[in-house]
Amino acid sequence: MILDSFLSENGFSLIRKISKGYSSEVFLAKHLQSGNLFALKIEKEKSRRVNMLQKEVSNLLLANSVNVGPKLFAFDTEERIVVMEFIKGKTFKEWLEGRPSKKQLQNFIAELLEQAGRLDKLGLDHGQLAGKGKNILVKKDGKNFVPVIVDFEKASQNRKVHNVSQLEGFLFKNPNGFAAKKIKQILQ
Repeated sequence: MILDSFLSENGFSLIRKISKGYSSEVFLAKHLQSGNLFALKIEKEKSRRVNMLQKEVSNLLLANSVNVGPKLFAFDTEERIVVMEFIKGKTFKEWLEGRPSKKQLQNFIAELLEQAGRLDKLGLDHGQLAGKGKNILVKKDGKNFVPVIVDFEKASQNRKVHNVSQLEGFLFKNPNGFAAKKIKQILQ
């Protein structure tokens, strides 16, 4: 198996599968020498998405240049694997269901919109920041909760950017969306 050889050659130990998508799977792995945890994203062998790994790497490098997204550490184009920072946290939906305080939510939303604005200025449209909020993770940093935008494989440097406007609709304007309802309840 491709993943097994990559793990042994690079000194990683597989802990568990984190998520599974249409064209890729993400695993939690521990680097044996450093003890650090990483997320390994591997493209499925039968994936029909052309250049998925190259797009993910290119877009993530660009996002990282303005301190957005998990940090990219390495990639292997032959094995179709991306090694990035493991984000220990919850999805935005899970965090929101836990009813953060009004102040925590205000700070979180301000930072999330700031990150989206940085992506807009770069000309990088994520394209999947609404919906279920699964591409927004919440990381605890001391007393603060910090947004981490993930999954850049479908992001584009060619289409019109609308990260901020997409988030504004998702967070505040969709009357039937879980996020807008919860946010309205907390901020009242």
